[in-house]
Amino acid sequence: MKPDRLIEDLTLVPLPQWWENPWLLLSLPVVIGLVAYSLGRWWLQRRPPTPAPAVPEGPPPHEAFLARLAALRSNRGHWVGHPFAVDVSEILRGYLEARYAFSVRFQTSREFLELAATDPRLNPEHRATLRDFLGRCDLLKFAQGVATESELAALIDTAERFIRECAGLAPGQREENP
Repeated sequence: MKPDRLIEDLTLVPLPQWWENPWLLLSLPVVIGLVAYSLGRWWLQRRPPTPAPAVPEGPPPHEAFLARLAALRSNRGHWVGHPFAVDVSEILRGYLEARYAFSVRFQTSREFLELAATDPRLNPEHRATLRDFLGRCDLLKFAQGVATESELAALIDTAERFIRECAGLAPGQREENP
């Protein structure tokens, strides 16, 4: 091969005879499509299945939060508006986090209520109860509002009624332990 005749020396390599068969040209896209389809199905099936939600061990969450409300109710002589509102609000927020996996503790009441407005697990009565309850607690916590002992007792009653309704217990029903 001479350097000055390089282009003239290049010739196309003839294709093999079987490559010019029209059946091959028609079946080749079908085979490529089947391979692509099979690889796609394999790729989707190799993903791990979504895990089932873990059932927490131990007593149901409402028992612990109802016990905390009962302990708070027993300290009736030591109720002061601001710390009481913080405690009762924290109990209900903790229950909502344990029961519904909301991240309520680190949200403002407004942020949580916007989230709860679209959540199908809470019915409209529960949303209204939460809005009123959190509004009264926020008034005591942030505006340093003043509340009578009966108003503070009403906050505990509201939180207890809400937890019992969400847990499916009757208002005065105690859960039986086996």
